[in-house]
Parts: sequence; structure tokens; C-alpha cells
Amino acid sequence: MSEKNSSLEVQGLKKSYGAFSVSLDFKVDAGETLALVGPSGSGKTTVINLIAGLLSPDAGKIIVNGEELNRLPAWKRNISMVFQDLALFPHLDVGGNINYGLVIRKVPRKERQKIINETLEMVRLPSYASRRIHTLSGGERQRVAIARALASKPRALLLDEPFSSLDIPLRKMLRQEFLEIRSHSKAPCLFVTHDREEALMLGDKVALMSEGRIVESGSSKEIFLNPKTEFAARFFGAGQILPCKVLQKHCDGTFISSPLGSLNVPISGTPGDKFFIPNDAISLEEFPSAPDRKSFSALCTGSFFSGPNFVVKLSLDDSSSFEIISGARTAAPSPGCVVNAWIDQSLLRFVEQNPQYDRANE
Repeated sequence: MSEKNSSLEVQGLKKSYGAFSVSLDFKVDAGETLALVGPSGSGKTTVINLIAGLLSPDAGKIIVNGEELNRLPAWKRNISMVFQDLALFPHLDVGGNINYGLVIRKVPRKERQKIINETLEMVRLPSYASRRIHTLSGGERQRVAIARALASKPRALLLDEPFSSLDIPLRKMLRQEFLEIRSHSKAPCLFVTHDREEALMLGDKVALMSEGRIVESGSSKEIFLNPKTEFAARFFGAGQILPCKVLQKHCDGTFISSPLGSLNVPISGTPGDKFFIPNDAISLEEFPSAPDRKSFSALCTGSFFSGPNFVVKLSLDDSSSFEIISGARTAAPSPGCVVNAWIDQSLLRFVEQNPQYDRANE
């Protein structure tokens, strides 16, 4: 039952349901977590069910550690899955739930209790083996489900929105615990979620889906601070998107005209008709150390306090709306007044339009 360092790879995976189809490629290395995130209906659960063997693909390959799994039934793949509803057996106690998968995989009886004890210790439930499922809290059930998934030393670990039914404080606590629990396994992990904060926190890499396709992927920091597409920038709430017109390209970037005036966008992708302003690139106070800072003015239309941030809403010359996310102690400007703000041009980026998928050519 020794755990092998393996990778999970999906090559040209396709599945169609009438007019809707899933088509994608990705790879998750040993010990790595890929957060597959996107709005409801983007195809995330279909992908995870295809990998687990609960659905059959129309085309493509599912490969773990160099072995193609397409022809193997789900129970022979040794891929563990934590379902959204957890799917714990109510007639078995905690130890029985964890033991079930070990029996299916024919682990010797003498080893099972040791594995159960070790796994429960791992998820901080060391004395829970004899507890009945109905006596557990929501967070405890989540940890039992993860313990059951890890007990069989899976070749890959799949989680389908496991924290979505929990309240916000408990979700935040379990996210932190998951990172620690995850460190005990080298199995490649696919974590499916619709929660952008969860994806950025738990994924070593993040893949953003829309309409059955991966729109953009990269490290959490990269996809948040430097999104390549308008869809990613808006989905993650990473900043503002404004229209622009290219005036002149030069060796260090591109001059543009925009609702904020004339700006210089550094070399970053292909100049287009929209650009991205990260939240930290704009401020109501002058950046003391930003050589590319530039000021602009706009009409304040309102503001609101969101806990960690203070959000100021502005109206620009072209009547488009704009927001500045500032610190919680920011003084609220009066609605109707003109606000002076500063922008760090070195952080600006061009973004691509939302992708239009040509399914006829796939």
C-alpha cells in the first residue's frame, strides 16, 4: 500500500450533452493541487466524474502515472473522491466508513485498524472511530470524508466542492486544515469549486473554466495579479477593466487613451481595446515609490464599507463606473464631490476579450 509519486494528466478529454460540451487538457503533478474553478454550469463536475470513472468520455485520455485509465471501471482506478454531499454511510460508524474502501482494495485486516487510526490522527479526530455519523458536526463529517479518501493511498485525489454547504467561518477554518492535511499525501489533487477565494487559497495552480473550456490557468498569484483575459479579471475581482484606444507603440510599452486620460501600458501581451487595472495599482493617495504614477480626477457617486476594505465608487468622463478599493480606515468622500486619485502605470496590463469557442472545428 505504499503511495507512489504519480501525476494526473488529461489529454483531449471530450464529453457532449446536446449543445453543451466539455473539452480540455491539463496535468497535475505529484503533490500538487489544481483548483478547477468557474461559474455554475461551466462543466467542472462533469470533468471530475469523467476522471473518477463515473462517466465515459466521448474522446480523449485519462492518464495516471503513465497508465491510461479509460478502460478501467471506477473501483479499479484507485482514485479517491470526496463528493459535495460527502456520501458517508449513515449505518456505519466513522471507522467503518474509512474501513469500507480498505476492504474493497483487499487491504489485510491487520493493517486496516492501523491505517484507520493514522488517518483519523491526520485529520485531528483521533478518538472518533466508534462515533456514529449522525452525531458529528458538519466540519467533522468533512474531515471524515477526507480521511476516508486518503486512507487507501490513492493515485489521485478528487474533491467536488466539499465545503460548499458549510457556513463561512467553518469553511475558512477547514480550508486552512485542508492545506495541512493535504501535505500528508503526494497524490495529485483536483479540487473543484465555484468559490474564487477557495481556489486561490488551495490551488498550487488554478484553472478557470467557462462553457466547458479552460479559459486561463496559472499560479494563484499569477492569475490574480496578471490575468490574461477579461473573464479571469472579472471573475476573480482582481481589478477594473476599462476600454482604451492604442495611440502609439514604443520600446517600453504602449501609449493609450482611456477614460482616465492618456496612459502608458508596459509591454504585456498584445495591445487591444481593453486594459486591466489591478486593485493595488490605484489609490486615493499618491504612491510614494511608484515612478510611473499619474493622477486623475473623477466624480464620486458613493461609497461603502465591506469589512476589510472601503470601496469608493466613481463616475468617469465617458459615464462608465469605476471603483477604488482602499483601506478600511479610508475617510469617506462625499457623493457628488470630485475625487483626486493616483494610478501606478507600471502595473497596467492589456487583457484579451472573452473567448468565443469554435466547437465546429474541435
